[in-house]
Amino acid sequence: MNEIIILQTVFRLFATQGIQPFTMDDIAAKLAISKKTLYRYFTSRHDLVQQVCTLMAANYNRSMEEADKTETNNLQRVLSYMTVNINFCKTTSPAFFTDLQKHYPAESVALVNTLNRSIHSRILKVLEQGIVEGVFRGSLHPELVVAILQQHIQKDFEFAAELVNDYSKDEVFRQAMYLFLYGIIAPEAIPQLDNELQHFSFANKMAQPETNESL
Repeated sequence: MNEIIILQTVFRLFATQGIQPFTMDDIAAKLAISKKTLYRYFTSRHDLVQQVCTLMAANYNRSMEEADKTETNNLQRVLSYMTVNINFCKTTSPAFFTDLQKHYPAESVALVNTLNRSIHSRILKVLEQGIVEGVFRGSLHPELVVAILQQHIQKDFEFAAELVNDYSKDEVFRQAMYLFLYGIIAPEAIPQLDNELQHFSFANKMAQPETNESL
């Protein structure tokens, strides 16, 4: 057992079930190690929370960087960035952010700001370029649209958890994404968006196994 394995395991526990259910005793038991071994690598649960937040931000940024590399036009990049967000929301429980905000407010603010900065600059750039190209509506205010989008992502994230008994997370996020995309697309570019969505296989790109919450 080493520090990386411990951190990755705790990351999965916190991300899928929240922070508060797990004391250091619980974490040690889940890892089948002694508390002494756990404390050798991490001084406290607070230390673990900080490390998990750092890892979460790094994973998110890495996914965004991969999206930068794989798509060739601004509409495709928007689709890729949205998919990164959806996959992040699907694999992270609202309980994680609720616990983080309540018990570790400084870490909560830092993590949310890091995630927001990562998507803000990217979406802003593709909106501005897409408006010039005529792909997105010329009447859009890019900065305001990005701010609204970020609020929607947070609300959709919480809303999907509330609707889990009625709709799959895939369907909630898919419909939210469609509302956003068809709201920003220029009328003459709607056929292009329709075509991209068909070939993008949004459902397939989103279809990744749910993390097992019963670790």
